[in-house]
Amino acid sequence: MPESTGALRLRRELGHALRRIREERGMTIAEVTTAMKGRYGSSFSITKLSRMETARRSVIPRDVHDLCMIYEVPDDERERLVELAKLAHDSGSPVTLDKQLSGYLLYVALEEIATGIREFASSFVPGLLQTPGYARVVESLQFIAPEYYSPYSEIEDLPRNADDRVKLRLKRQELLEQEDAMSFHVLIDESVLRRRLPDQETMRDQLQHLITMSQKPHVTMQVIPFAAGLYPGSETSQWLILDYTDSTDQASTTVYMETANGAQIIEREADVSRMAGTFDALTHLALDPHATRTLLESILAGLD
Repeated sequence: MPESTGALRLRRELGHALRRIREERGMTIAEVTTAMKGRYGSSFSITKLSRMETARRSVIPRDVHDLCMIYEVPDDERERLVELAKLAHDSGSPVTLDKQLSGYLLYVALEEIATGIREFASSFVPGLLQTPGYARVVESLQFIAPEYYSPYSEIEDLPRNADDRVKLRLKRQELLEQEDAMSFHVLIDESVLRRRLPDQETMRDQLQHLITMSQKPHVTMQVIPFAAGLYPGSETSQWLILDYTDSTDQASTTVYMETANGAQIIEREADVSRMAGTFDALTHLALDPHATRTLLESILAGLD
């Protein structure tokens, strides 16, 4: 596991533990900030605590200790959380880590620690299912600035050209090839499969790859057919729901979507619940996995 990914897992566990405890105490972030300033005379801010709880910044063990004192956390639990903060802090340079886990690269790190992904796609074949040829066609459509992947241009591993972006995408696909691979449930609009590419052979290979992947036990693939008509959730062409190990101190679900204004990560419970409900509704509009495979084979045969 990359250092940044391991640190992210620890920071998420710590952040959600801090939020759980704060909510159990019935305190708002503003009230905690005021209490911290009153007791320790610190420059603790609302933004700082918010970013700690959402794992958007590195955490100083002393801050965790002070928060636990404000929350009157028992000694053994306080020691556990402080130790967790130390582990997260030591898993990589805090400055470098905070920069790496920004933009699209933050999603890549979240993807690596997910136990399951549910994805909706209405424009392109999902990245985890793209063949190298298809990925190159997608990346050749337009130039994507490095800032899309992270606002910090000095990061060494930042994808800077189409070849780098294709390599990153293919590297991500290893998640579906591992022995303990995560579950992947994907809903694909039929238009994605019918759309022609400049090279018909590339689309033929892509369709065959989808058929192959659809037969893997941890992959559930469904196509939303044209016959379904208009349906909810298609306002954004690509969005995903990432599921994590069910734990008191881990957010169980995160939503990721891409828009014209950039990537957006959603963790507010009401918003996540709405998107999960939409995905569930779409599974009933879509063809079942067997009918989906039959449709894929039919479209592939039509290319010959």
